[in-house]
Amino acid sequence: MTAAEKTDGLNRLLHWYHAKIVRKARNKKLVALFEASIIGSIAALCAYVFVVGVAAMMSFRTYLTTILPAIIVFPFMGLLGGAICGLAIQFIAPEITGSGIPQVKAALNKIPMKLDFRVALTKLVSGIVALGIGLPLGREGPTVQVGAAAAAILDRLGMRSFRNRRQLIAAGAGAGLAAAFNAPLAGLIFVLEELLREISGATVTIALLACFFAGIVSRWMGNHSLDLQANSQFPKAVFTGQDIPFCLLLGIAAGLIGVLFNKGVLSGTKLNKMMFGKNYGVRVALAGFICGLVIALLPDSFRDFAGVRQLLLEGRGLNFALVVFLANFALTLVAYGSGAPGGLFAPALTIGAAIGYFVGSAETLVYPLATHAPLTLALAGMGAFFAAVARVPVTAAVIVFEITADFNLLLPLMISSITAYFIGESLFPGSVYDRLLELDDIHLPENAGSSPLDLLTVGECMQQNVVTLNSDMTHDEAVHFIKDFVHKGFPVLKEGVLVGVLTKNDLLERNRSTVEEIMTPNPISVDRDALLIQAISLMDAEAINRIPVTSGAKLTGIITRADIIRALSEL
Repeated sequence: MTAAEKTDGLNRLLHWYHAKIVRKARNKKLVALFEASIIGSIAALCAYVFVVGVAAMMSFRTYLTTILPAIIVFPFMGLLGGAICGLAIQFIAPEITGSGIPQVKAALNKIPMKLDFRVALTKLVSGIVALGIGLPLGREGPTVQVGAAAAAILDRLGMRSFRNRRQLIAAGAGAGLAAAFNAPLAGLIFVLEELLREISGATVTIALLACFFAGIVSRWMGNHSLDLQANSQFPKAVFTGQDIPFCLLLGIAAGLIGVLFNKGVLSGTKLNKMMFGKNYGVRVALAGFICGLVIALLPDSFRDFAGVRQLLLEGRGLNFALVVFLANFALTLVAYGSGAPGGLFAPALTIGAAIGYFVGSAETLVYPLATHAPLTLALAGMGAFFAAVARVPVTAAVIVFEITADFNLLLPLMISSITAYFIGESLFPGSVYDRLLELDDIHLPENAGSSPLDLLTVGECMQQNVVTLNSDMTHDEAVHFIKDFVHKGFPVLKEGVLVGVLTKNDLLERNRSTVEEIMTPNPISVDRDALLIQAISLMDAEAINRIPVTSGAKLTGIITRADIIRALSEL
């Protein structure tokens, strides 16, 4: 079977699905939920492929160290792999730089940003290479963008029953996060807290189902990620009243260092742009070489990113924690600033664990019997620094809780995460993802995500199958044609162009011979890309119940008050 035949077969399958299932389904929300489950499953599959691919590359790198010294293997693989990633960005998909979360946020706010198969595949493969060569970035970036792209692809192929595609794309992104960390609840909260910043019944339901399927399928495939609860030897945290001041201190420290980290991310990105412009091949290759060289000089535990587990499980001491902190902080800035495909969440968790370990060790100096403090505050520090960097305190607390499944952590997590959030927001307000977009001259609306109605377009809510009349039809032909329709108004076309509107009341005038003579010329219309709220205002101002929808001069649909009510009920 040729590629063309496969594509044709897929198109026929999707056409059948849309014609037989979507259009005929009595409950469109059930179809949307079905689609959300598909997207969640795709996100989980991509996360699994990502994990297996990275593990394979790391195993190959380890094998090479049995033949050649690590000081040769790591920098060389970093240089070569970085060049491959950079050239993929430069020539195949410029949209895959960084974590992908800024790009998803832009797409959700109607800013042109490609989310297609090319972007998804290139991001997945490049992300595997980037992490496989040792760049200290997070897997959640690629899976978030791939999950969002999967939703956008299905939307363009016609597998969409839900009118507001933003919610489906956001659900795909949340499913990507859920699959990366095996944290479905964190994926849901991330959608609400960072991507959409609005809550409605449909949003919660669709995002929850996508994240649920992502978590279930991911777990079924054996993807445990940073799932510390999977290790039966992992000790439980202990929290007492005397820990509260140190949780606050941890939040302050994480907030301050988080501000420094975010400024470093932005400065590193600016510096790379100033020095190399869009020559990503050089940028990422240089970052890969630097990271490979440094990692080759570090202890073996840093070669497979097991540093955070060793720190938490073995309590390797302050010297080890200091190396974890300095190495991950510096190398993450080098890697992310280059534009390499990868996220900030995983390195933020590692850096936060080191900060928490420092504060916990300080508590043992004040209270020698508080031997639990380094572990408890290391875990709380993961959430605190995450909150300081991403400015999502609830997501931060929930993701660490889901990783550990330890209820004793909830209070220290919330105290430190909220404190870190307020410190970071007061000193350096705004999301780091929004600031990264601003470096590319992309500015999100100030009220982005405040209401789904603010971003819903006429084209997403209109009826595409419109009953129209030709301008050269006679009076009797028009009467005969519309007698079986319940509609009260009909657009009139002349050579495909909208020229008027005819109502059934207009046909009472029998002294005119053609539709063109009877119709109301130059009708009020609205562009398909206009915001829905503009159509509502136009209907109210003109006291009308329906408006033809155009793209240029061509009629593309019609929107009625009933369509608007139906769309709003699905939000």
